[in-house]
Amino acid sequence: MFKSTESYFQGRMAILATKHGKEQVIAPALARLGVTVVVASDFDSDRFGTFSREIPRCGTQEEAALAKAEAVLAQTGADLVIASEGSFGPHPQFPMLPSDRELILLVDRRHDLVLRGEVLSLDTNFSHATVSHLEEALAFGARVGFPSHGLIAMAQADPLPNTPIFKGIQSEEQLQRAIATLQTNHATLHLETDMRAHMNPTRMRVIAQAAAELVQAMAQGCPQCGWPGFVACEHLPGLPCELCGAPTGAIKASRYLCQHCLYELTVPVPETVADPSQCYFCNP
Repeated sequence: MFKSTESYFQGRMAILATKHGKEQVIAPALARLGVTVVVASDFDSDRFGTFSREIPRCGTQEEAALAKAEAVLAQTGADLVIASEGSFGPHPQFPMLPSDRELILLVDRRHDLVLRGEVLSLDTNFSHATVSHLEEALAFGARVGFPSHGLIAMAQADPLPNTPIFKGIQSEEQLQRAIATLQTNHATLHLETDMRAHMNPTRMRVIAQAAAELVQAMAQGCPQCGWPGFVACEHLPGLPCELCGAPTGAIKASRYLCQHCLYELTVPVPETVADPSQCYFCNP
């Protein structure tokens, strides 16, 4: 169904905009297409926003990722750049549960091409707590995977000017020192999970999933013109119920669209019927 995209990427070097170790999972994924990933030197991704909020993110998640990519393009003169951005908050379908949305962009100046890999996952330890002593802090840490997952400690959830923020806490001793320092002026303090990739193995796994999605987009060439990024742009519900035949919310087909020639293709799913549990009539 897809044309080969080997001529677009084989043997090329991509510069990755990161300072938090994302190359650990992104580089092996792109190596499968013959792309060598090199980390941008002296690149400060924090200027585009920090999870600890002392530097607000510039624009939307996609705008922030694109701004990182544009900065590396300007800094290095490269023609192939990768940048990513994570976003954490309530899951759109299950708002009581936290979620991690990871976006990775590939900007190819040689071909005037932007491709993306994106994953929305419930696999996250994203959380926070207000604590007043070490025992409470350790109890919170136990719930979120500390010490293999880092913590951040600050006086309150909204960062205060001239007040320290302790990041990358990965030992009880570091945690105790942070609490002692902050409690010289504050009775309670704010603890939260450190969501930077190198401090959060759970997040790194989701970034790896997004990298796999990006590689799939890179590898899928348009059947008509061969342009990379021939991926599903829409999933169409309506697979008929196995019991009564009525359309359900289950996906019946996916619509693919070429960014270049605008060729469209609708591909039905392998299944011909949906389980009655997904039927609005059989399982109202």
